Amino acid sequence: MEQHQLEQYIKEHRATVFRLAYSYVKNREDADDITQDAFMRLYVADPSFEGASNVKAWLIRVTINLAKDMLRSGWYRSRAELPDNIPCESEEEERLLDSVKKLNAENAAVIYLFYYEGYSVKEIAKLRRTTSAAVRTRLCRAREQLRKMLTKEDL
Repeated sequence: MEQHQLEQYIKEHRATVFRLAYSYVKNREDADDITQDAFMRLYVADPSFEGASNVKAWLIRVTINLAKDMLRSGWYRSRAELPDNIPCESEEEERLLDSVKKLNAENAAVIYLFYYEGYSVKEIAKLRRTTSAAVRTRLCRAREQLRKMLTKEDL
């Protein structure tokens, strides 16, 4: 498949694929991943189509399969959203928690597990089925994002 043809398919069908993926996973980041994977599979498979509707049907089927695979995966089922009802002792702590909730799901989860639940980097890595280095990197990035958010709010 030539690059310009793939770009044309992306322009025509990206919104449909994204909305379909989002309807399954209810999460923007995961829907973006599924959308990217669907178009990568289109590029790699390079199937021949008789018409434009066949491309759309193929992408829809692949998107559904990718979304269902994600929902069945152990990684997806084992992750948890940050609970909304965490008790706060002070106004400052509540402001910090609100900022943590604004982080993307991955960074918020790592911050929550490390600071609120008291897990070590090694334990978080085991829980999330990743390396300790990846957890430390996420913590570093999340702290930097929090620092920027909190400094911006103080202005």
